[in-house]
Amino acid sequence: MSVITRKSFYKSIIVLWGAIMLFACKNDIRKVSRITDQEVLPEMSGENLIMTYSDSARVKYRMYTPLYYKIHTEEEEYDEFPKGIHVIYYDKTGNVIGEIHSKYAKNFVKDGLWEARNQVVVKNSEGKKLETELLYWDTKKEWIYSDRYTRLTDGNNILESSDGFESDQNLEHPVFKNITDGEVQFEMDTSN
Repeated sequence: MSVITRKSFYKSIIVLWGAIMLFACKNDIRKVSRITDQEVLPEMSGENLIMTYSDSARVKYRMYTPLYYKIHTEEEEYDEFPKGIHVIYYDKTGNVIGEIHSKYAKNFVKDGLWEARNQVVVKNSEGKKLETELLYWDTKKEWIYSDRYTRLTDGNNILESSDGFESDQNLEHPVFKNITDGEVQFEMDTSN
């Protein structure tokens, strides 16, 4: 081959290789959109935070967390706590009335609803201790509930339910569903 023919040959190979690469690297926009839509990135994040929630300049509860994500999409807005929370809540005079611990939590901001999962422990100021694997806390109604196995310890009394419970957030009036074990004491008014 002559020098001119070799140059033409190499140019042809380069052009052919370029055309193959151009057509081989075609991306389907719908596939790319589906992949990027599945990945929701936090609007804000933080580590080792103390967050205070108040209403009308009154502290309602204070929350401690090792990891925080604020997620805001077109469909929903929530705060996620993938390494858990410790919440202390207060009455109107600023006294501690209870605590919640869990290894995972999510706060659905618009609904005022918290979801706590994995080794959830609730304690009130009277010493009652509630344990479950899933707990919902409606902060607007000041109501907590679960549909999972729940155990309430009150001094020497233990009450267990396989189907959960519901109660005011202070555990003053818990109602258990399908009690599986435990000892319940009733006080009777004998003054009449």
